[in-house]
Amino acid sequence: MKKITLIIAALVAISAFTLKYNEGEVSYKIWEGYDGDSLPDDFSALGEPTVTGTGKCFQLGDYSNPSKDHFAAEFTSTLSVPEENEYSFLLYSDDNSRFIIDGETLIGLNSSCEYTIAKKTLGKGKHELKLQYQEYENGQGLDLYMCTAGELPRDYGTAAPEYRIPDFVVPQVTEAYKRYREWKGDDETIIFPIFTDIHAHTNCRFHHIGYLAETSDIWNYDFMLCLGDVGVNLGPAHISKDITNTILTKVSDEMKKYSGLFLFIPGNHDWDGGEGTITSEERFQELFQKPGLEKAGDKLHLTPGKVYHYYDIPEKKFRIILLNSCGTCTQKDMCYVFDDEQMEWFKALVDETPQDFSIFVTCHYQPHPNGRWHNTPAPYTLRSNERMMNVLAELKRHHNIIGLLCGDSHFNMHEVDRNVNYFITQSMSACSKENLMPGTRRADLNFDESLCCDVIAVKPAKNEVHTFRIGAGGADYDYEFNY
Repeated sequence: MKKITLIIAALVAISAFTLKYNEGEVSYKIWEGYDGDSLPDDFSALGEPTVTGTGKCFQLGDYSNPSKDHFAAEFTSTLSVPEENEYSFLLYSDDNSRFIIDGETLIGLNSSCEYTIAKKTLGKGKHELKLQYQEYENGQGLDLYMCTAGELPRDYGTAAPEYRIPDFVVPQVTEAYKRYREWKGDDETIIFPIFTDIHAHTNCRFHHIGYLAETSDIWNYDFMLCLGDVGVNLGPAHISKDITNTILTKVSDEMKKYSGLFLFIPGNHDWDGGEGTITSEERFQELFQKPGLEKAGDKLHLTPGKVYHYYDIPEKKFRIILLNSCGTCTQKDMCYVFDDEQMEWFKALVDETPQDFSIFVTCHYQPHPNGRWHNTPAPYTLRSNERMMNVLAELKRHHNIIGLLCGDSHFNMHEVDRNVNYFITQSMSACSKENLMPGTRRADLNFDESLCCDVIAVKPAKNEVHTFRIGAGGADYDYEFNY
């Protein structure tokens, strides 16, 4: 019999207590070559397992391999509950799974490939947990999370440390700042950091917003910017309004750690296909945009009932336009589109912008062909992309447009197309290397050891832009271009 050790990345979450196990472990058994097309009724009848070991979560971990089919697995552990409480358990599997607490089957999945939630009140003391799984063919997946009301889901075995700024933050912030000061010289600049693609549906990546916000006095930002994908329609979040509300509240709280103006535009993972079934444009305005009015006054211009808007810094002759690239309630079942009403608003806004202003256009999704993380977008997306690029090219002929700044793709890109700059910031996620598009690249990132944030710096008098990477990749991921 061979043994392996699962290496699990820790996904931390704010919690009122820390879950503990007997010996702090999840034990597992793997039966390779199991050829049944359903979950075994009796795992003890399978004989001696092929693989045994211990891990820290009820997940496949390093054993998971997309090319590996036909096996069965059983995970067991003991959960110590500090006080009686109702718990929500969220299970996903491809193919079949069964989650058992104290001998009672709480969730049973039959190739659902969707998160399923069940609730159970657990009394104070120890509870025996068991997760059984069967993989037949064509991909595999297994995730089990738990939370109580007001918590974010988390993997079993994950500790809940107190909030603090990690030791890596200030050195990475100051290192990038030194590069910025050398480039800036005596010129006037506009500077702002970008956060995007936090995907906080089961983790604490949103803390990185607070980490940077609390060191903003080093940079003296003009504002901070989040380009969406908080993650409220991902994984377990999309089946629980409590989890959705928790994510939105925690992200908002992190933004409040910055005393200045925090601008926000939603991404495709912040609602379902543009329909607003999880949250709405009005909700985004109330939570993330209207609070900025107190700080920005008449320099921040919100569009009633919509999430596209703009912000001016008149003394620096600068305007930033924030577009909704992910569909609206007026375009049912569509995402990655710039709707007709918004496009007319956008063209009229640029045309009325003072000629001596520099204009930076931002949104979540990148319409440039090299900026797509997928290779087969829907026809309506292609039409919307082509229209946006044509509009930008035409507007660039008559206005001082810096370019289009986006997130979404999880990699870095800078392209010039018909004199328009297209720039993607890598964000808090990383595209797999095999999915990188031509002319793009990515930096490796460990969330426990590094930030991953681009600070955008603009010299309006010289029509220059320089981006400075804080954290992952460092100076190797700085970019410089003219407009």
